[in-house]
Amino acid sequence: MNTRMTRLLGVALMTMAASILICVPTAIADFTYQPPGELVSGSGTGRVDSTVYVPGMRFPIEDSPAFANSQVWGHGGMNGPGGGQCHDDNYSYPWWDNYCETRQWDMPLCPSGDGHQGQDIRPATCTDKQHWAVAAEAGSITHIGSYSVNLVTADGTRHRYLHMDPASVPVNVGDDVNRGDRLGLVSNAFGGTPTTIHLHYDIRQAVSGVGEVYVPTYMSLVTSYQDLIGEPAQPCGSIGSGGDIIDNQDDCFHLLGNLGTWRTEEAGYAGSLHWTYAYDGDQPDGYARWRLHFDEPGEYEVEAHIEGDYADSKQARYVVRAGGSDLEVQLDQSAGSGWRKLGEFEFVGDDDEWVEIYDNTGEPLSEQLRFVADALRLTAVEEEVEEEEEQEEEEVEEEEGQEEEEVEEQDEQEEGVEEEEVEDPIESDDVGEFVPDTGGAYVDAGLGPGGEVGEESTESFPQSAQPTVVHSRSTCSQTPISPSPFYLLAILAGIWVANRRRWRGRG
Repeated sequence: MNTRMTRLLGVALMTMAASILICVPTAIADFTYQPPGELVSGSGTGRVDSTVYVPGMRFPIEDSPAFANSQVWGHGGMNGPGGGQCHDDNYSYPWWDNYCETRQWDMPLCPSGDGHQGQDIRPATCTDKQHWAVAAEAGSITHIGSYSVNLVTADGTRHRYLHMDPASVPVNVGDDVNRGDRLGLVSNAFGGTPTTIHLHYDIRQAVSGVGEVYVPTYMSLVTSYQDLIGEPAQPCGSIGSGGDIIDNQDDCFHLLGNLGTWRTEEAGYAGSLHWTYAYDGDQPDGYARWRLHFDEPGEYEVEAHIEGDYADSKQARYVVRAGGSDLEVQLDQSAGSGWRKLGEFEFVGDDDEWVEIYDNTGEPLSEQLRFVADALRLTAVEEEVEEEEEQEEEEVEEEEGQEEEEVEEQDEQEEGVEEEEVEDPIESDDVGEFVPDTGGAYVDAGLGPGGEVGEESTESFPQSAQPTVVHSRSTCSQTPISPSPFYLLAILAGIWVANRRRWRGRG
């Protein structure tokens, strides 16, 4: 074997041994996002709305990473801080919501009544016509423009894609597409008007009491992106099996609609509440939502906390969404303070269950009647408690009777049994004690998992002594193990093979 081959073999042996011993993880940036409704400073007033309007949708860009932020107020944008559109800040986390960002489009759900209709998303790199936009849901292609594609689903939801390269669009009007099908390459196409390389994506739906409008896309994008990259979405909070309280200061509570109509007072449950005036309009102007996430689905009693000093409305209007149905409840808030029952409801535990309160109660604004949005209490309903208690008492009595009979039988047996010889303690240990065998496993000298005395376990040490495994996000697929003489010998062998000619020459 020549010198070159010898050294290559030595290096290979050392590399193999080192790869077994050492696993160097590749760092992956964690996905983060700003809260919904928080826009870049100076870009307008956002809508605080954590609703996932399209649960289970596919993220509209084929591959990750992707970066949701403002293309107008970002680097390279008309109102940005300077620099080019390929600036690193544009291609980094956290995400920023830009629904309702300052625009002139009529937007009923935006605080100002107008604004940006959807969300700007930059693909993985600042490269034109390289990254595919895909169908968020199955549906039909209803429109293709010079830089736009509309996809409408069976329930009437419209997904709109802007700024794709027209020449790359592989679909035609009337085509049916599946979730994830390619629709076009992300570009800066804008009918001749310059823009940055990004996908504008928006959702249009029929909203109860409002009509067909552009709805916030942000949280639908957040949850679908988390699915894409393998990070499951986390709820704002969870309601335990017995129930819980959601306060107006918690993450699962949101003021919605015209936020300027709401006032905040240091009163009510936990020292804070919101109130506004009732009015007799056809559509709500201001409303609030408590989002519900249950550890255990089931029937729950729902109560609202009322502070009488700020509650004059006699027909406060609540809507409870439970199990896919919307149930309206009226409550006379002026009737008293404390916890007031809205009813008992069957919740299925999906991601679209909530309680909302609206200001369009039907009472004239001229009467200046107030209603409050404070804490909500949910309590699990216990059915047939008395019958269960009686059944438990009967079971206890039966068990006690059986135990007494067993004791009597055991006493009679012991009286007739002669004393046996004591066995060698080396061959028979106390029942239940573990006696190590020569293989490093343990032998259960009592009754093992299979019910046999002295049966050998497959574990090398009891479960309580298992080491804690800490999982880290890494692209390394090998499992690090502790050094042993075999691996050390492999390294030494590699060193010897690589240098044996040199050492022989010296001898």
